[in-house]
Amino acid sequence: MQKPKTFLGWAGVVFMLTVIAVIVMVAASIAFVVVAGVAIIGAVISLLLLLAKRKTSDDG
Repeated sequence: MQKPKTFLGWAGVVFMLTVIAVIVMVAASIAFVVVAGVAIIGAVISLLLLLAKRKTSDDG
């Protein structure tokens, strides 16, 4: 890739890098939401299992 020679060429390069950065940030935020959701679901399931185990051990 050769260096752009005009100001508009540099603006295009900066715009392209900005678009790539925004895409990466959106992908990272989506991944964070997915990971946080899985962690919350895992915590709820483990809490329910713990409560169920405690309830059965109290009965017996």
